[in-house]
Formats: sequence, C-alpha cells, structure tokens
Amino acid sequence: MFVLAVSFVLFSISTIFTFWYLYGKQNDPYMDEIFHVPQAKHFCDGNFTHWDPMITTLPGLYLMTAGLLQPIASLLNISIMEICTTYSLRGVNVLFCFGNFYLIYAILKKLHNPFLDESGLKLAMSTLALGWFPVLYFFTFLYYTDPGAIFMVLLMYLFCLHDSHKMAAIFGVAAILFRQTNVIWVIYMAGLAIRKELSIWMRETAGKKVDELDKLSDWDLFKLTLTTLKDCALNKRTLLMKLLSSILKQVYGYLIVGIGFVLFIILNGGIVVGDKTQHTACLNFPQLFYFFTMANFFGVFHLTSPFKMLDFLKFCLKHPLYVIMFFALAFLMVNYYTHEHLYLLSDNRHYTFYVWHKIYKRHRYVKFALIPIYLYSIWAFIVELKHRDIYWKILYFVCLVVATVPQKLLEYRYFILPYLIYRLNMRYGTNVGLMHEVLLYIVLNIATLYLYAERPFKWSHEDGLQRFIW
Repeated sequence: MFVLAVSFVLFSISTIFTFWYLYGKQNDPYMDEIFHVPQAKHFCDGNFTHWDPMITTLPGLYLMTAGLLQPIASLLNISIMEICTTYSLRGVNVLFCFGNFYLIYAILKKLHNPFLDESGLKLAMSTLALGWFPVLYFFTFLYYTDPGAIFMVLLMYLFCLHDSHKMAAIFGVAAILFRQTNVIWVIYMAGLAIRKELSIWMRETAGKKVDELDKLSDWDLFKLTLTTLKDCALNKRTLLMKLLSSILKQVYGYLIVGIGFVLFIILNGGIVVGDKTQHTACLNFPQLFYFFTMANFFGVFHLTSPFKMLDFLKFCLKHPLYVIMFFALAFLMVNYYTHEHLYLLSDNRHYTFYVWHKIYKRHRYVKFALIPIYLYSIWAFIVELKHRDIYWKILYFVCLVVATVPQKLLEYRYFILPYLIYRLNMRYGTNVGLMHEVLLYIVLNIATLYLYAERPFKWSHEDGLQRFIW
C-alpha cells in the first residue's frame, strides 16, 4: 500500500505540473477544442439545444462538465460561466485522469491474485505505467473526449468484474454518451457475464472443479462445453433452461442498452452524429496489423525478448503451413483493403502522418515487407494471453475486430481501449520489465509533450501556431 501511495503522489505531482506548464504554452482552444470548448460553454449556460455539426460524438462530455462545474460555481457563489473556461474544461480531464489511475489499480487488483504480489510493487508499477500510457496521458491536457470515455468504460468494467451488472450497464450508457463506439465494450461486459455463468454451469453440470477446468486446453474446454450443451439439450432440458435463465438475469441490463443503441442508429441514420462525411465505415483490415504493431511497441518489455524471438522461430519451423496461410491472407488484406484517409495524408500535426509518409509511403512494397513484423506481433500478443480461456480470447478478439476494422482513419486514439483491456488482462510480468515499461512511458511522454509545447510550427495558409500531437 505504501508503494502505491508513493506512486500516486508521483503521478499527481507530475500531472498537475504538466497541466500548468502546457496551459501556459497553449491557453487557447487547439485543434478539436475549437468545437468542444464552445459546445461545453453552451451546456454550461443551460443551452442544450445548440449543437455544432462538426462534433461527431454524443454530449456526454459536456453534460458531465456542466454537472461538475455547477456545484463548484454554487459553492463559490459565482456564475458557472465565470469558471466555464478553457482552463477549467481541461481541468475536468485531469480529474478523469486521476479517476482512471484509481480504476486501473482496482481492476488490476481484481483481475490478478494479490498473493502473487504481496509487496504490491508489481501492482503499483503496472498502475503507474497504465496511468502514464502515452497516447491517453497526452489528451489529459486537452479538452477531448478520451479521458472521460476511458473513465466510463473502466468504471463499467470494474462493476462488471464485481458482478454488479445493473450498475455496469448504467455506466455503459454513460460510456456511449461520451463515444458511440464504446457500445463494443458494453458487448464485451455482457460476454464476460455470459462466460462466468457458463463456467459456473459447466462446473455444476459436468462435475468439474475450478482447477480442473483451468487445466483443460482451449480445444478440450470447447469440446467439453459443446458435449455438455448437447447432452442437456437432449436429456436435461431443465438444466439448459436454468442456464439461459441465469444468463438473461445477468445480461438483461446490457441487452436493454444494446436495443436502445440500435434504435438510436435507426433514428440517427448511422452511428455518427454531426458531420458524417469524414467518418464513414469501411473494411480496413490492416487496422488490425497497425494495432498489433502498436501494442508490441508499447508492450515491448513484455512481448519482445531474445527468448521470445527464439520461441517464435521455433513456432514458424514447427507450423510452416500456418505461416504460409498467414502471409497469403495478410497479403490480400494489405493489397485490397488498405485505406488512406484524407486527414492521414494531409494533417502533419499528427504522428500518424509521419509514420505513414516516412514508412508506409517510402516505397510501394514496404507495406508488404512489414508482414513478418505483423506475424511476430500477433504471435507475441497471443502468447501473453495463454492464461486466458478460449471464451475470453474469442470475446476479446471479436470486440477488437469490430473496434478497429471499420475505421478508415489510422488514429492511435482508437487503439487506447483495446490496448488497455489487453494490458490489464496480461500477466504482471517481471519487476525489471515493469520498471522498463514505466521508464519507456516517462520518456515518451516527455518527448511528446516537449514537441507539443516547445516545437510549434506555422502553416502558410493559416494563422496561429500548429503543434504536434498523437
């Protein structure tokens, strides 16, 4: 507990200092803030009918902001508009940042056996690393939807892990109000609830203990489940109905949220509100490869080592057919389903612009030459999930595909939640690996925040300074 307290103090001091420092460098709304800040001010002023058509997300951030600032204004005996400033609005995200730190700690503690980490050092370092996760941490200091959207999903996740599914569903609604694509993680929570009920039912029906089920391979567990379901369908229908009844009891809240979301899509004419022109869905399968590569970069001290690379080579030699099939499928995906969004090609403020132009656009065959890296990244990614059962893996990868593939724009912010869910469910790792992970994130944060604050540049066609962001 002492180690965690020290970590939180370090996290708080660094975050507050960085907030003041960056606000001093850029105190006017920047990039998407030019839409978010005025919209928030309308909500603070009680004008809930005005809507900027350039905003594509639901009004969760603005409603939460007004709800947080109004009591403060009342306490200070001033108008809410006096404190509804860019400074205060960004400060709301700092509060979400602190909240995310606690939720990450609570989820890690719930997911991992505390007796495996009696000193709490691994828990503290994992919490600190994910609290400082560079892509998310950067947007703490701008008035963007990301910190609040992550907060609501993590809160939903925590309640789900504690089997409080009604509360989880309620926070699922809040998560969707921050960002519509969070409905994917509502489905994930429903899947976790079903998985747990199925596990309980399997132990009772198949006469298996917890440790016996845990020792089964993925394929054996899957076969046992199918055999048990078939047997119950033919001979023990009462038990099968009991299973369906218990599942419905746990997931009906998520089901209501899902039905409500479908009605929203029908009435809205799509998932996006406001400007739909730059947010059309497509089949961008290489997004999966970009995600796995990014995950390997940020999780390098867990996913890459000389021993793991040696194991990877052994895997390739042992399963040449799998390797050939992957190369063929990856080639088709890259060749026929690679999309280049206008923003990716033209907006040189984002790091993805330079990744695309300096790597992918360097030569027409580079995108194919990266396939071996994709293969290793996926293999290493899956290896770190070998302690999770087949149902968790299927659920996670389905949600990952739905969260990434339809996105035409390569945007690292879209990868935050899939990576956090993955990283939270990884094994703790070694103390050395965790320490290196924390140091890596500190260095990346310092570098990105320095470039943002100290290396602005100008566009010839537009006034004002431009700054680098993720």
